[in-house]
Amino acid sequence: MSARLSLTVGLTIAALALVGWRMVLPGTESASDSVSDGATTLISTTTRAAFTGAEASLAAQHTVGGTFAGTPVQPPLVLVRADAASYCLQLTQGVVLQHLAGPGGTPQPGAC
Repeated sequence: MSARLSLTVGLTIAALALVGWRMVLPGTESASDSVSDGATTLISTTTRAAFTGAEASLAAQHTVGGTFAGTPVQPPLVLVRADAASYCLQLTQGVVLQHLAGPGGTPQPGAC
């Protein structure tokens, strides 16, 4: 659990550093474009971190029990479906709903 939290905090700090760096970097983009891109990157990074932690738990469960079913995940993630071969995780952040069909998927908009 603490490794997952450390990963999330580390990725968030890295994303914030990237946003700050992009804001002070002179370039052709306007400041609002830079802030918008930075915010998108931050949301994307934190979303990916949440899914990555759950994917690690699912992989461990599959290794031990031969199935993804029954793997506990931390809110706001929900394990919508899981069997011996695949799973679908769903994440709601405010009004944004994303899912990840795995193993090996990438976060996509919408429900499972």
